[in-house]
Parts: sequence; structure tokens; C-alpha cells
Amino acid sequence: MKRQKYFMFFLVAFVLSAVAIAYPTKKASAHSDDSQLIAESSLLAGIAPGAVFPFIDTTPHQIAQAHIAITDSTSDCHPGAAPPDNIKILVGQAGVALVSVMDKTTNTGISTTPSQCVFHVTINAGQAGVPNTVTDIVVLNGGSAALTGINTVTASATVRVDNSDSVSQHHGQGVSARVGD
Repeated sequence: MKRQKYFMFFLVAFVLSAVAIAYPTKKASAHSDDSQLIAESSLLAGIAPGAVFPFIDTTPHQIAQAHIAITDSTSDCHPGAAPPDNIKILVGQAGVALVSVMDKTTNTGISTTPSQCVFHVTINAGQAGVPNTVTDIVVLNGGSAALTGINTVTASATVRVDNSDSVSQHHGQGVSARVGD
């Protein structure tokens, strides 16, 4: 009789555990029903002077928020001291409006290699000069030489994937007039 009680106890515990595993109460993922977190990273070696690299393109869905980090040389690698020498990060919608978001305020002062400094920025669509519609994060080599192995870009972005925020138009041709800012 005692053995049968233990068997029933373990059987009930096993069934309850199986049900708990099969039906979690919350999703254990990096996205919800209406947004998704994406992350990308790239070495920028070889990008020619004046050339652009379409780093992230979420068309037709919009980026709500993004955190972008780059490594580049600078005249002074101290927090807030100087902007990146070569790399410009442009956000917005290609062919419509792209704005530069890296400046001296994004200089973190982090450096372990001579002539390499880390820059960070968090952007929110429709705030602080960022266009309301953001589908693209673009890297522009604003320097006079091709980028090298010290140049990198990393970004994470929250992308709205529900249909109400989809961009119905396609990208235009060319780069906006604001690229040189």
C-alpha cells in the first residue's frame, strides 16, 4: 500500500511537471507579438571613402528604438571630447530622410588600442532629431581613406512587426541631402 502511494505521488508530480513545461505562462524570447529584437555586428574594413554600407534595413517594418556602437579613431578619446574621425551613422528611411546620430557626445572614452575609441548612441524614432519613420541604419565612411580593421559597428534594435506600422512605400533612389551633416 505504501509503495502504491509513492507511485501515485510521483505520477501526479510527473504529469504536473509535463503540463507546466508544455504550457509556459510567458514567452521566453526576445520579441513580443508586435515587436522583435534584432542584433547585428560587422567589421567595416575596406569600405571606401564616401561609400555607404546599408547595415540594417527592416523595410517594411519600422525601428522603434536602436542602440548603436562603433569603433573609430578620434582626435581625443575622452568622454564627450571629440566625434569619430571617419564613420557617420545615419538613421531614418533610405531615399526619404537619413540623419547623422554620432557626434562628440557619443564618445565614451573607452579605448584599449591606440587610435581606436568606442562611441555609443541610443536612438528613438521621432525623438531628438531622429525621423518618425526609421527603417534603416546606414554606415557612411566620411573619411579620406578606406576603413580598416579597427572600424566596427554593432547595433540592437526593437522592430515593430505589427501591420499597422508597416512602411507602404519602397525606398527611393540615392541618399538624402542630409548625409553630409
